[in-house]
Amino acid sequence: MGRCGISPNSEEHTADASRPLEPLLRWAGGKRQIVARIRAFLPPDIENRVYREPFAGAACLFFSLQPTRGVLSDANAHLIDCYRCVRDHPGAIATYLAQHAKSTCESYYYRIRAQYNAGPSSTAQAARFIYLNKTCFNGIFRVNIRGLFNVPYGFKEPPALPTHAHLLAASRALQSAELRALPFEEAVADARDTDFVYLDPPYPPLNGTSYFTHYTADRFGKLDQKRLATIVRDLDARGCKFLMSNADTAEIRRRYAPFEMRSLSVTRFITCKAKRHRVSELVVANYPLQ
Repeated sequence: MGRCGISPNSEEHTADASRPLEPLLRWAGGKRQIVARIRAFLPPDIENRVYREPFAGAACLFFSLQPTRGVLSDANAHLIDCYRCVRDHPGAIATYLAQHAKSTCESYYYRIRAQYNAGPSSTAQAARFIYLNKTCFNGIFRVNIRGLFNVPYGFKEPPALPTHAHLLAASRALQSAELRALPFEEAVADARDTDFVYLDPPYPPLNGTSYFTHYTADRFGKLDQKRLATIVRDLDARGCKFLMSNADTAEIRRRYAPFEMRSLSVTRFITCKAKRHRVSELVVANYPLQ
């Protein structure tokens, strides 16, 4: 069992307006390590466009860019509730996280997980969401078929909980964003030709165990990937500019063959054994890529 009682000041992030803002959360498939490389592929007129991200997750690119106008969406309503509370009540979130930091250990983690699964939407619930994200195994958000969060303890001691300053900076960045708990089709239904859409969907598996699709009670499978390809073509027909990150597989290349593509070599946890592997990811866009 892990030891209880960690200092609330054990935080690896600091908020600094002179550099891109770090994301608040860990997320399977998150772009924290390669966000600078993703930024290099953005269109030159990005600052003049409404930024949309229908698979928000950790929203690494959003927080790095801090756009003046944005729409962050995700099918995971718990995630969007968390961002709303960070936007509106960063001080209260910081107070709750300090309490979690003082008590954290393995038994405490499971107690908070049980409270989270029984709790309604609230500022306290948003703080539980962040605490669990920072202390669970590999930062995975996984639920069972009943929608209950079931990820085991990750022995992250001390956990890298956001500081008050980081939460304030994230709150400021989120002031410019409309937050929507919606499936991806609905999230971009009103996208216009003046918008830029960054899509980072759950990837198809690279092997039999690398499923990172269980972030809601509904799974993201082959039919969802097919629907997404249809939506992307519709965005292109409407004149929206889009950039997509996806797995570099023959199927994904076939689905998006008419568009610009570049491969990126990245390091990922792609099995349940927490082993890092070098894998190739694909960047797809409907405009010229440098």
